[in-house]
Amino acid sequence: MLKVRTTARRAAAQRMAGFPLLQRIGQRGVRAVTQVPPFFLLAHSYHDNSEFGCFSPPQVKPEISSEEELNNRKVNANLVQLANASIEELSAEAYGLTDESQSYSTAGIVAPAKGLPPKASLSAIVSALQKTYCQNISYEFEHVMSSAARQWFAGYVESLTSQDIAWRKDRFHELLAKTEVFEHFLQKKLPNVKRYGLEGSESIVVLLDQLIFEATQHGIVDIVAGLSHRGRMSILANLLEYPQDEMLRKLRGGSEFSDESPHSGDMLVDLAKPATLRYPGVESPVNVDVLWNACHLESGMPVGMGKSRTKDINIARAQNRRSHTIGDHVLSVSLHGDSSFAGQGIVAESLGMSGLAHFTNGGTVHVVINNQVGYTTPASHTRTTRYASDIAKFADIPIIHVNGDYPEELARAARTAVAYRQKFRKASTKSFGKCADVVIDVWTFRKRGHNELDEPAFTQPAMYKRINSRKSIPVTYEDRLIASGELTKERAAAVRKQWLESLNAALSSSSECNPTDPKRPPGWSRLAAPNSYPTEDTTGVETATLYNIGVRSVTPAESFKVHPRIDRFHIQPRLKKLQERAAGLDWATAEALAFGSLLAEGYNVRLSGQDVGRGTFSQRHAMMVCQESERVYVPLNHMGAANSRQRMGKLEVVNSNLCEEAVVGFEYGVSVEDPFTLAIWEAQFGDFYNNSQTIFDGYIASGEAKWGQQNGLVLLLPHGFDGGGPDHSSCRLERHLLLSNDPMDGHVCAMPNIYVAYPTTPAQFFHLLRRQVKRNFRKPLIVAAPKMLLRLASATSTLNEMSPGTCFRPVLDDPTTRDPRAVKRVMIVSGKLYYDLAKLKSENPLGEHVAIVRVEELTPFPRRELFHVLSRYANATDFVWVQEEPRNAGAYAFAAPRIKSLLPKHAELRYVGRSEYAATCSGIETQQAAEHMQLTTEAFDGLRGLVADLVIDSIAIQREQQKQLKPASVIAASVSHRWSNRAVYAAAQSSDH
Repeated sequence: MLKVRTTARRAAAQRMAGFPLLQRIGQRGVRAVTQVPPFFLLAHSYHDNSEFGCFSPPQVKPEISSEEELNNRKVNANLVQLANASIEELSAEAYGLTDESQSYSTAGIVAPAKGLPPKASLSAIVSALQKTYCQNISYEFEHVMSSAARQWFAGYVESLTSQDIAWRKDRFHELLAKTEVFEHFLQKKLPNVKRYGLEGSESIVVLLDQLIFEATQHGIVDIVAGLSHRGRMSILANLLEYPQDEMLRKLRGGSEFSDESPHSGDMLVDLAKPATLRYPGVESPVNVDVLWNACHLESGMPVGMGKSRTKDINIARAQNRRSHTIGDHVLSVSLHGDSSFAGQGIVAESLGMSGLAHFTNGGTVHVVINNQVGYTTPASHTRTTRYASDIAKFADIPIIHVNGDYPEELARAARTAVAYRQKFRKASTKSFGKCADVVIDVWTFRKRGHNELDEPAFTQPAMYKRINSRKSIPVTYEDRLIASGELTKERAAAVRKQWLESLNAALSSSSECNPTDPKRPPGWSRLAAPNSYPTEDTTGVETATLYNIGVRSVTPAESFKVHPRIDRFHIQPRLKKLQERAAGLDWATAEALAFGSLLAEGYNVRLSGQDVGRGTFSQRHAMMVCQESERVYVPLNHMGAANSRQRMGKLEVVNSNLCEEAVVGFEYGVSVEDPFTLAIWEAQFGDFYNNSQTIFDGYIASGEAKWGQQNGLVLLLPHGFDGGGPDHSSCRLERHLLLSNDPMDGHVCAMPNIYVAYPTTPAQFFHLLRRQVKRNFRKPLIVAAPKMLLRLASATSTLNEMSPGTCFRPVLDDPTTRDPRAVKRVMIVSGKLYYDLAKLKSENPLGEHVAIVRVEELTPFPRRELFHVLSRYANATDFVWVQEEPRNAGAYAFAAPRIKSLLPKHAELRYVGRSEYAATCSGIETQQAAEHMQLTTEAFDGLRGLVADLVIDSIAIQREQQKQLKPASVIAASVSHRWSNRAVYAAAQSSDH
């Protein structure tokens, strides 16, 4: 019923000119590439391998055919066509091959194999090809652009025999039997629990076990496993040795964490716990790092890629490996559902970046659990392609289709997949076929509905009639082994009985079980645990050091030709301002100083995003490109250590592919794995983060609360209303603030889950970046990053503002206030609007009565710092929150109740800004400019009335003092503002003052 008899070999697209071959799509595609002008292909080799983190594998050439093989292909051209026939063309007669008495040479056509002599009959050749491609396992690799990969794959699978594979049949039976016993046990004991079981797909456990075993044969010591919902419980319990009593406690409604743990936990199908497995004959154990997974389908795929790459790099670094190929130590395995693999956009995003130099992890093995139905939707309605795995073809990934009824074929698939990965992670073509990923599409079925409470016959009656009439995969395999004499009935029954007894004992003890919390990963033990008391180091740096870093940040290599505009507008202005010492430095310089100072202290920095090397606004130029050779040079990576014992960090500049969700997920994986690498993702515009909202919600903001999984990812989201329209203006501050666990009432919160900042000076930005890795804990940091401020002359900082003793300040007081007692209106603002208001204040004759206070860090909300600043303005009676965002956006809704709790009794907080908008802002430039002028003007309306209040108060105090002949001992209480009361203002004007 479920056999895969639909794919045949169509591997060799490279053929000699003059062959009488049919014109097929694959061949036309290859020929078209050879005709592309050279300047088009140049884009594929833009970067070289000279810079940190660029793991671009060397080019490998296909094996050169011998003269005998070439001649044989010419002579037996029709046989070549048959060997590479498509599904619809599997007929020898179609190629004029009808003479059974003739012997054909297989040289250069079919790979040498046992049972197939160098010269064989047509039936023997067809039988050999059918045995390889048309049984319970088949392969698709004709779409791979690399002729070397196609050539290798055909040769490998055609020559692979049963004797070459470690069948481990006892192990297969044990895993299958345990899985079936486990599923039946849960169905009987906990029938109302949705566990998304593995019944019908039990052989997936065998495949995973064989993949791990095959990996150990190549020296792999760590596996990063991203599991799907389907079968997660079975895989954890039956393969990865998850404690049975702890799992049953969770299934019965308890927590997966200890009673003392602060973590809130997650769904059953998102459970994770690291495991250590040992295999007979393998010297070292293998560590399996199971990913915590947010519930959204496939969202964990890029997280596993980032985590496995970083883990592999860190292992090589710890071993002081000078010669290191990415993927030497770590294998990433990712499980998928058939419908989600075909339907979720993050799959295409992740596959698209899997072969890129700064994202490759050496190759992931993807396992598709192909139930042939998505929830209740049949395959014909879930995709337009033939196979659920077809999305992988665009990334040059070979696909292995295998029938889940046959564990031995799954072992063959695992062997082939790992062998391909190990071969082509080390040597891939330069322009095409760089991805060493493999997809194993396992055709299985789903015994029950989408979950155990569903009735699948509602929507698939015919399918489930057939499913319910057949034996299970474990029983079928067990019967085959008993029939062949490889297993006894007594042994089979003993395995099941022992496992059932173990489960019953675990169920009895589960109610009193107190789970052991997972150990903290390496590196994290040097930092504060979740919810522990934080400490922070100073973030200032010696000015001499900063000066040297600044100079080196714009110093190109010798004989390196820089673009003249970069030299004129970037390099020379930076050098000039650094030499002046007291001159104001821009944001790009402050960022370079932060990066360079961290590198000098041994931290690595990974800056990722679209166009980050140059910068969206052409402000950064962290990497330079030679105008003659296109060689890439990152100046900060060539600063040199102050002494021979000092380890310098490296800056990895990652110009990512044009996607957001997968890249953010990848960088989250980097940050989770290595707390001492400053991982940064920068959006082109803050609005673009919207595409990665799933990663923000399910991982970045909540991962620590749910799983205890900390991360220190920095997200730079350019924000600000400057005429960019509704989709290039807002990073949606309001959404990030809603994700914050900052308490509304101001009660002490042990630790915030995220930090959100909107800095207004380069020095503040400098300290934010350094603080992120200098503190003894890690939290994600979301920065509303500058756009217009990048080159605003007034938005600069000096080296002294970054010198020792300085640090990030969550609240900035008004630096122009001379007499706090004269201030009647306090404007509270966050972000770039401060500079517009400050300019208007300086032009207003009553500006001395206004103080503009900046909230630089929105969450955790700086109550103490803000109260300290506001309390200076004892005579202030009018408190205003001013923002350029609409009222239903920006920080107002979050900040207002928190600010009100700090104000004097009876004082109110007014709002000045745009009214509610459905869109972020207007896309009409004149309208946006008019709105901006209106809100900034409104911010200063009514000052005369407030000043009149101040005059009246002063007169009243003076008269009271004269009556009592005593100096005033207290400052007058705040009065209700009457800035629109013209009569009061007139009286104040006529009074003796």
